[in-house]
Amino acid sequence: MLERGKISGIQTFYILVFLVSATALEFLPAISFQVAGRDAWMAPALSTLAGIYVALVITSLGKRFPGQTLIQYLPNILGNWLGRLVGLFYLVYFFYTNCLVVREFVELPNLILPETPTILLKAIMVWLCAWAVREGLEVLARTIEITFPITFLAFVGSIILAVITGKGFTHSLLPLLENGVEPVIRATFTTNAWRGEIILLAMLLPYLARPEEGKRWAIWAVIFLGVILTANAIISALLFGPTVSRMTFPTFSLLRIVNIGGVVERLESIAVVFWVISLYAKTAIIYYVTVLGTAQLLNLRDYRPLVLPFGVILVALTYYLFGGNIAFVKHITTSWPPFAFIFEYLLPTLLLFFAWVRGRPTLGHSERSGES
Repeated sequence: MLERGKISGIQTFYILVFLVSATALEFLPAISFQVAGRDAWMAPALSTLAGIYVALVITSLGKRFPGQTLIQYLPNILGNWLGRLVGLFYLVYFFYTNCLVVREFVELPNLILPETPTILLKAIMVWLCAWAVREGLEVLARTIEITFPITFLAFVGSIILAVITGKGFTHSLLPLLENGVEPVIRATFTTNAWRGEIILLAMLLPYLARPEEGKRWAIWAVIFLGVILTANAIISALLFGPTVSRMTFPTFSLLRIVNIGGVVERLESIAVVFWVISLYAKTAIIYYVTVLGTAQLLNLRDYRPLVLPFGVILVALTYYLFGGNIAFVKHITTSWPPFAFIFEYLLPTLLLFFAWVRGRPTLGHSERSGES
């Protein structure tokens, strides 16, 4: 086994929450509001069902192939060559998603440090992630376990303080479904794509100390994310109303409305700290899964020689792949979701179906067993 470390259930919970909340808390309110208006808060609530579905499919596959990651059991389901080809496609999906995350990372710090070259911010982030990835899954999970409760509680606490001491709720969520259900369904398109990122659990299940607890922790993580993202969308809608659709970072703007002496800057700093730490965790986890899966696909004994080359390519591609802020936001709301749906929903569903079919004894086999 390339990775001998083990992670606990609560560490798995933190990893999955960071995977989605790192970007969803900042981007999703504006994206959903552009489509569904004041009903945008319903989108993350409905996406909770989609996230639970992915969790159930992943853990069902993991139960059928204990001790194996997604890349390892694909050949068992689809055959050697087709399984390896689909595994390669999954690695491309992981790597491309990581490029998006690194690109997303510079958005908020660039507002505060406009003179700092974005390539430098990306290089520092990827270098720190590369160090964590080389140390292994246990070290990475322990880092997340320490930082998550502190940063997340501070972030949520600052939002609560902003609501209490800010301008107050000046807008309404009523009437509900003013434009019907269709805009809400369309708004869930992007939120489902982000929620489906927990597909990475398929690469981590074998390394849980108790793999049988993976389903429970995954479902709790999805429910927790649903509550947090829905509450964030409701607060943004009540405070800013239609203005949300024109904001890039509604949650960051929410913290700016506090006006108690010098508290304003400190609350903004908390938002930036949470953004940096959560995206560090998300980048590192996807980075780790990518190099681990590549080593498994190539039957290598160690994934560590791949870490540095992948990091260099990652920084280079984020520099050349994506355009300006407007083009990038349009890309992650229109082009990326269909691509992500294939790997997060369609393929896992087909894999589970094929695994179920292959696992069923044929009639002829049953008859021969009875005759013997």
